Amino acid sequence: MLSPEVVSKRGNESFDRSLNLLLTIFAIVLLIPLTGCKTEQQTEGTESNSGPHHRVAVANYPLYCMVSKICESSATVKEVVYVGPPSGTDPHSWVPTADQIRDLQKVDLIVCNGPGAVFATWIDKVTIDESKLCNTTDAIKQTEFVLVKDYQLVHSHGPEGEHSHTWVVPQSWLSPRIARKQAKFCYQRLTKLYGQSPELDNGFAELQKNFDSLEALHEKIRNQAPKLVVASSTPDVQYLTRSFDWEDRYLQWTDSRDVAQAREELKQMHERILKADATAAPNETLFLWSGRQIDELAGFVDSQWPRSAKLDLVDSPQGKSLDPEDYFQRMTQNLRLLESALE
Repeated sequence: MLSPEVVSKRGNESFDRSLNLLLTIFAIVLLIPLTGCKTEQQTEGTESNSGPHHRVAVANYPLYCMVSKICESSATVKEVVYVGPPSGTDPHSWVPTADQIRDLQKVDLIVCNGPGAVFATWIDKVTIDESKLCNTTDAIKQTEFVLVKDYQLVHSHGPEGEHSHTWVVPQSWLSPRIARKQAKFCYQRLTKLYGQSPELDNGFAELQKNFDSLEALHEKIRNQAPKLVVASSTPDVQYLTRSFDWEDRYLQWTDSRDVAQAREELKQMHERILKADATAAPNETLFLWSGRQIDELAGFVDSQWPRSAKLDLVDSPQGKSLDPEDYFQRMTQNLRLLESALE
């Protein structure tokens, strides 16, 4: 017969084993949901238990609308992420947050304008796998880029003496024909990366219908005013004015201006236009506000140019929601404003 001490010892050992077993089972039960969460939150672009989860990032809003339209029904591309200036911010000075940059490093593809019409200037300043970059300006001929002189920044250095530098206009999407080229380049890159699929093909076909409607209205305006002298508050609309073969004289009202100085600049431009073309009566010219109108000068502009329009640069969303149709709706509105001004 075992002594009470031995029975007690074995009873304790049995209790310990039972307790350890219960603790082990409890730990396994806790780990099961944690493991499931980890699988669902795998880094995008890798295989998970539910299949591939691919993501594409886009660094400007018009291209975001185009890529979203192409991928709208895609079973492969799960998300198109907009990484660009939100509504109400200055597109030229906006930069992504550290979290957005980290997220960019996980996506499969980063769509941007690229060299020649750089819009997202921050891209060159962050660490990104260059093989993931889709520079849509690769679809644009060198002769199609718009370079302008910054007459505001006249300075002197080196043997050149007093001079001003040229800079590129980034808003290539304001030309429907060039924007269509950029959209096609996106589609080709997407099919190269993910393979041909009926969903991507159908999305691109629907996008082409949108461009067909936009270009039909564009051609109507071009026939309505085949030759026109245009003055604009900034060079930003030159992709659009050049698409009509209009002669565009521009000011540099890219930032806040002294009203008296701006009035004098406007008056001098008007005189230069009339001097350069004696047949260009005021009602045969057009003044375009590029994105932002200076309210204090609106009346003076109307007195000098009976025909004027305020154009949307479509360089950021209008609100918090992102709509793939937004680019086409706002570009159609721009063309309608031009059509109305020319009547």
